[in-house]
Amino acid sequence: MNWLRGLGAMLGGGPRNATQQKDGGREYGVRDPRFLEAVRAAMDGTPGGDVMRNGAVNRAVRLHCESIGMLPLHLNYQDESKGKAVDHPLFSVLHRTPNNWQTPYEFKRLMQAQLLKNGVAYAQIVRSRGRVLQLQPLAKFHVQAKQNQDWSLTYELTNRNGTRSTLRQDEILAIRDLDLSDGVVGQSKLEQAKGAVLLSASINKAVQKLFDNNMMAGGSLQTDVKLSSEVRASIRQSLEERSGPDMAGKWLLLEEGLKANPFKQTLEDSQQVENLRRLIEEIARIFGVPRPLLMMDETSWGSGIEALALFFVQYCLAPQFVNWEQAIYRDCLTEAEKQEYMPKFNERALLRGSMKDQAEFLSKALGSGGGRAWMTPNEARSLSEMANIDGGDELPQPTTTSTGAATNVTQKPA
Repeated sequence: MNWLRGLGAMLGGGPRNATQQKDGGREYGVRDPRFLEAVRAAMDGTPGGDVMRNGAVNRAVRLHCESIGMLPLHLNYQDESKGKAVDHPLFSVLHRTPNNWQTPYEFKRLMQAQLLKNGVAYAQIVRSRGRVLQLQPLAKFHVQAKQNQDWSLTYELTNRNGTRSTLRQDEILAIRDLDLSDGVVGQSKLEQAKGAVLLSASINKAVQKLFDNNMMAGGSLQTDVKLSSEVRASIRQSLEERSGPDMAGKWLLLEEGLKANPFKQTLEDSQQVENLRRLIEEIARIFGVPRPLLMMDETSWGSGIEALALFFVQYCLAPQFVNWEQAIYRDCLTEAEKQEYMPKFNERALLRGSMKDQAEFLSKALGSGGGRAWMTPNEARSLSEMANIDGGDELPQPTTTSTGAATNVTQKPA
């Protein structure tokens, strides 16, 4: 951490020559963007600087980002009978073309990644005559939010060249994670997971050294006689030839009356594996992901994984859906539009279940078994991404049997 102490001395107002560094013969101060990039690089080089290298964290982040990215995001009328607001310009931005270089999947995935990394995700709202034309993510900028005395927010943007600009609150889409202080900037989940990742990296490093350095102390060699220098050198050479992972588990040809005393020591005995499992549990808690979804073999596929997937959607992703929807509602719609429209994720793709469950659900929705239908054939077909059919926009009418019971099954002739 000597570089950090030196940086503190520089920023603390030391002599002028202490606040400058050389780059190709040219001097520059601590405010120069090149110096800041060097500091960031040094920080990333420290242990735990890149927590995404941890497999459990990588998997949890991908589950969040790819699940959010794959789901359709629509602008709907608040009057549900009117359906989707396809004629509103924001509908196309959210569902088809968020900007001139990203797909909706890429945009939502990047924004969710920034939310997990920084605790807040920002996008600039590009408008023309009051119409939202694009949402440009600000991942390449350092964004500092400032709350004014009238409770409004302004955002100061700094690009990688050090150029600064200021945007108003109505020019920024801000999606914030949970914050325990002022609520202006959320708390990063990756920062919360860093402690577990650092400990996991230390355990992995210790285990790696066991395999890389020697023959893993398999036991000791014992004899009652004093060994000559030549014999010691011969035995040492024999040990070195049999060290390393390729020779693990193999025995030595003993001479000079040597007796082998094997050590009964395994990774399980040193609890390394158990410690790693507990660290994965900690990461799962932070990200709200069930452990089997982090590829831990605790629940066999098909015997409970569907319930875990439902748990993940309801208790982990559903709050994220609401967070996104209300942020877009607040920042992208005018006061008049807020009375008529509402952004909405379509999470049905994550809740479909098995084909058997889908068939049973759609059958009952169409009135099977004598119940009253509450879904039209075209609505049922749209859930399976099938084209509409003529006459499919009306609710099926139940037929009546000879006993007066309502049913959708045509009676066979006598």
